[in-house]
Amino acid sequence: MSINELLNLKVRNNPDSLLKLLVVSAVISIFVIIIMSGYGFYRVFSSFVIKSAEIDSVQLCRALIDEHKDFLFVKPHGRPLEIGVQGDGTVPFDTRLRHFLSPFNIIKVKIYNAGKQIVYSTDSTLIGKIDEKNQRLKNALSGAVDAKMVTKDKASDLTDEPLRDVDVVETYVPILSPTGSVIGSFEVYMNMTGYREQIRHGVILATSFLVIVLSAVFGFSYLLIHGGTGQLKDAQSQLEHIAITDPLTGIHNRGYLVKRGEEEFERVRRYSNPLGCIMLDLDYFKRINDSKGHFAGDCILKAVAERLHNSLRPYDIVGRFGGEEFMMLLPDTNFEQNVIVANRICDLIRDTLFEVEGEELQVTASLGVSSSSRSDLSLNDLIKRADEGLYKAKADGRDRVAWVYQPGNSQTAR
Repeated sequence: MSINELLNLKVRNNPDSLLKLLVVSAVISIFVIIIMSGYGFYRVFSSFVIKSAEIDSVQLCRALIDEHKDFLFVKPHGRPLEIGVQGDGTVPFDTRLRHFLSPFNIIKVKIYNAGKQIVYSTDSTLIGKIDEKNQRLKNALSGAVDAKMVTKDKASDLTDEPLRDVDVVETYVPILSPTGSVIGSFEVYMNMTGYREQIRHGVILATSFLVIVLSAVFGFSYLLIHGGTGQLKDAQSQLEHIAITDPLTGIHNRGYLVKRGEEEFERVRRYSNPLGCIMLDLDYFKRINDSKGHFAGDCILKAVAERLHNSLRPYDIVGRFGGEEFMMLLPDTNFEQNVIVANRICDLIRDTLFEVEGEELQVTASLGVSSSSRSDLSLNDLIKRADEGLYKAKADGRDRVAWVYQPGNSQTAR
């Protein structure tokens, strides 16, 4: 079943089901939007922190180059300019560098030459190592600044104080020669843990604002839809009533009779419960229309419908079958009980006069009776026998109850 068919089924059966479906969809949508937005806000704030650290790192590296360019750059005989952090000058350089970086949140610095070898690091155990597979280093040696924030379980600052659970922005900054060629790269580790709480607070604040906005929008939408659903239910109830009701008499119409009859016949086949059927037709009704007018005829039809409705049990089914013909279905009623009911109705219509515009009229009716049997293949078989009984009552003089052969009963007539 497609989604459209499911939605149409929900609306047809109960508009409240559609409202509940929309509410569930809205809640799920809000949840998904909040999760995705929260992640998006985190990425935005984190990107801001990374960009800020990247800018600071680039500026620091440029300041380092300006201050220590005589030590950083050497030009061997016959070779191009290269990184020259080596020899006896390394220790004083390390001291000056640590002092220079002390006001900042730098916890580690590495300097690579063009061959991807670490020629200097605040962690001396790394000096001399070659980082051949480092893609971010390759990017820096190609001239691009590369920054990324990572969380480290353990680290140490420039004073070798241990740090735990720190957010670090690792930034690779190309080292350019005076001619503009890349001859190495800095790798700067900047401690951004202090921004963690700010990021969390920003994400919570932005997400909370989004929740308020979404709740207001969906809440207002819910009120509108709820009101529309109420109107839809009222309209649906009216349409359903119109669809199953005869507009003149106010009782059920033929379509509803057949539909309910088929349901009851299915119960007969499943549980073997008896089902009675009575077909009723008013005698000489055309004469009434011709002599008294259609208004009088309509009044009589309404009065007959009311009498039939009041004469039956609440769960019996009565409706206008067409014209001046009515049909009654009596669940759990055998043939003999069915005949008794039909005779009572026949007497009621004949013996109680109908008042139309101050005039009392006597009306009679002919009734055909049938009851379900095992040989019936469908509801039509039951209706057909009752209809034949009705025609027999007409042929025998009207104002009576009659039936054709009923399995288990002899053919008789009132």
